[in-house]
Amino acid sequence: MKPRIGIGMNFRSMEDGDEHAYLDSLYFDVPANLGVMPIPIVPTENVVLLDAILGQLDGMVLTGGLDLDSSLWGEPLHEQTKLLHPRRQRFDFLLYELAQKHKLPLLAICLGIQVVNVAHGGGLCQHIPDLEGSVDHSGGESGWTYHEVEPIRDSQLGKWFRSEKITVPSSHHQGVNRLGEGLQVAAVAEDGIIEAIERLDYPNFFLAVQWHPERDIEKPGCRILFDKFFEAAAQPCLKQG
Repeated sequence: MKPRIGIGMNFRSMEDGDEHAYLDSLYFDVPANLGVMPIPIVPTENVVLLDAILGQLDGMVLTGGLDLDSSLWGEPLHEQTKLLHPRRQRFDFLLYELAQKHKLPLLAICLGIQVVNVAHGGGLCQHIPDLEGSVDHSGGESGWTYHEVEPIRDSQLGKWFRSEKITVPSSHHQGVNRLGEGLQVAAVAEDGIIEAIERLDYPNFFLAVQWHPERDIEKPGCRILFDKFFEAAAQPCLKQG
């Protein structure tokens, strides 16, 4: 059977009062095209149900989204903050907690790296353009850009890329600035912004990146992340119920 990869869905309230769970298509299409079975996970707060769902999976992706509430790390909101829906925020932290319980291979993307870092007691820079000498991480009005990332020599990313710089698709204005407990920096942008983190004590594949590998799967800095992640998901199960 193909590895079953859970994909955390987004959530929003519409002007007419309706509420929608949804998923950007690339989060689904990339796994499907690379031979695994993507399973969208609706943002439920039913812990028993969510725990049962994750117990049937072989891997988990934490997806991108809007901004976390800065009260989580003790700061007032920046004027440029675009808050994530509270239900989605609660869901993502619960999803991460249960993914750890089941020891699932984990790939966290954009918002995902921020959720992981804050869950470990870390903090975020709320608006990177405020930092002197920062490069463009968000692409301005277009919402997308590319910039270089340098893997840390002793990290897993450093081993994959032999510490050579890689060019990645990017769309974020916040980023990790105070690393959470138990995490290790795996890559930085040329302005020093943390772009990837690893967790050495995790018993399975664990990688969180600030860029969007699903946006340009032909880029070496994108494809290898999915290849390694799906390879781990296909291995004999290490998870526990």
